[in-house]
Formats: sequence, C-alpha cells, structure tokens
Amino acid sequence: MTASRTDPGATGSETIAGMMGLGRRGLRVAVGGVMAAYVAVGLMLPSLELSPARWVAAVLGSVGLAVSLWLAARGEEDPLGRSATIAVAVIGAVAGAAVWWSIPVGPTNWVRPGAPMVVYAIAMCLLIVRGRVRWAWLGFLAVVGVAAVAAAVWGWRPGTVVPVVLRMLASMVPVTLMMAFVRPLLAFSRVLDRREVAAVEAEAALAATVAQRARTLAELDHEVRPFLEHAARGGHFSADDAVRARLLEAALRDEVRGRGWMSPEVRAEVSAARERGVAVRLFDDRSGDAGAVRDRDRIHAELIDVLSGADRGSVTARLVPAARAMVAVIAESDGASVRRRVCAVDESGEPAWTRDTGGTLSM
Repeated sequence: MTASRTDPGATGSETIAGMMGLGRRGLRVAVGGVMAAYVAVGLMLPSLELSPARWVAAVLGSVGLAVSLWLAARGEEDPLGRSATIAVAVIGAVAGAAVWWSIPVGPTNWVRPGAPMVVYAIAMCLLIVRGRVRWAWLGFLAVVGVAAVAAAVWGWRPGTVVPVVLRMLASMVPVTLMMAFVRPLLAFSRVLDRREVAAVEAEAALAATVAQRARTLAELDHEVRPFLEHAARGGHFSADDAVRARLLEAALRDEVRGRGWMSPEVRAEVSAARERGVAVRLFDDRSGDAGAVRDRDRIHAELIDVLSGADRGSVTARLVPAARAMVAVIAESDGASVRRRVCAVDESGEPAWTRDTGGTLSM
C-alpha cells in the first residue's frame, strides 16, 4: 500500500496519523502498558539459570524492544520518517532475536519466545498504521528468519516457533487490510477539508472585494455627483473646481490601473502629493486575477515614504508581474535626476528594497 504523503508543514490533526489519534496520551499509556505486561510476564514465569552473556542479551533485547515500540508510537509524522522506520524494524528484529537466544531451550520455556514477538508485532502494526507497510512486512520476514534460525540452530521445536510466527501474521494481515481502506478515506477527507477552507476563503475575499467596491462607488458618488449636478444646472466652474476635478479623475485612474496600490493610507498620501503639484502615476501590471500584494503593508509604506518627501517632480510606482524577479519599482524624478527604489525577493524569500540614487528612468 502506498503511503499517503502530507504537506511539509502539516502537523497534529492535519496529518493522517493525527486524525487517527496517534499523538494522544492514551496511545502512550497503552505503549507503556504493553511493556509493563512484557515485564510482568517475565516476572511471573519461573526464573532461569542464565549465563552472564545470556543475561546481557535478555536485558539489552528487552530495552531494544521498548525503544522500537516507542519509536513506532512517537509523534504524529505521517508517514513515519525513513530513519525512524528503519530503526523500528531493525532494532526490534535484532532485540527480539537476542531475547530468543537468551532463553534456554526446553519444554517448560515454550511460552517465553512469544512475549518479545508480541511487542515487535505491535510495533510492526503501528508502522502499518503510519503508512510504512513494506517495512512492516520486511520486519515480519525478519521474524520468520529468526524463527528458522531458532529451529535449525538453537534447537527450538517447530511447535514453539511456528505459533509465534502465525500469531504475528494473524495480527498484521487485518491491520494491513483495514489501513488499505482507512488511509485513502482519511486522505480524501483531508482534501475535502482543504477545498472547503479554500471555498470559504474565496467567498470571504469576494465579499471583501464587493464591499470595497461598494464603498468606492459610494465615495465616488459623493465626489462626482456635485460636479454633475452643477454642470446640469449650467453653472460655472472655478479654478479650484477644475483642480478638484483633475484630482478626482486621477484618483479614478488609480482605482483602475493601480488597484494593487490602493489603501486608505496610500490614497490620502497620493492626494496630498498631487495637491502639492507632484505628478503621481500608479500602475499594477500583474494579471487581472492576481490576489493581494505580497507584504502589502511594507510595500505601501515604501510608497508613502517616497510621496511624503516629494514636493515637486513626479513619482511613478509600478507592481511588476509575478513571473519577474522584482516585486515593485518606485521611481522619483525631480527633473534633473531619477531615484529608483526596487523591491525584489532576497535569498530568504522575503521582499527587500534597494535604492538606486542615479540614472535615467526605466520603468
């Protein structure tokens, strides 16, 4: 079964493992309970006369099984990382083999070989749940190999080793079949959730756009209606009225061809600069369906800074198409020289401004 990949930044309930509750406290308690049961079984069975080497193998093997199980249950990464997966499969198999080797062969010890492989089987089932099916079944094949060595070399009877392998097989098959159905369903539900979120965001953006356009139309109505009514009555326009009309016409052009620059702060600063005699031109050369400007506040603040310091000449601000390296260009001309400010994405992926204090205007 192919593991379902998640987004690089997906964590917690965003991952399939998180959706199945693998990060909850209950799982950690259950893992601790498995190891406690493993230790309890060893304590309840009759004590064994073991050589120092076999005691070391038994202790290290038990610790290795605990580590393997802990790694399989740790975190909510989905699928489980490759290094952690390999560690779970290899450490568990080696640890189980070490525990088996430490157990003396005898008819009274037939129960003991099953305990370590129960722990390892649970770890392999967790690998299956976390999308590492192939590695889990490689772990099963490792157990089959250990069982074959135990029967052929260590002297264990088939009646002891075969049931251990069959129990592990019986536990892994249903988990594999269940995950073959459950994981694709969970992945599909995540896709539906993302689409729903995207639809809600698009609806919210559309509502915001409609509301902004309604406010703009209301403002235009407030500004334009007096001119139209005055013209309809045949009234005379003064020089101040003519200046107000030109400013209003320029503002209307800004709304159409420089919409990416539009914000209340920019509108106010542009209007103030034009009243001081500065020729301000705003352009948004991005595609018609382009969304919000990246780092909008920072880019707008740079334009406001230029406009606030301009008292003559011209200021031209342009938002560059997304396919280019630059994000925005602001050129300020006083008739004798041109000063450009260029915003481009730096090595960290963030927009950064650089200044060119001389040269000719090239926009």
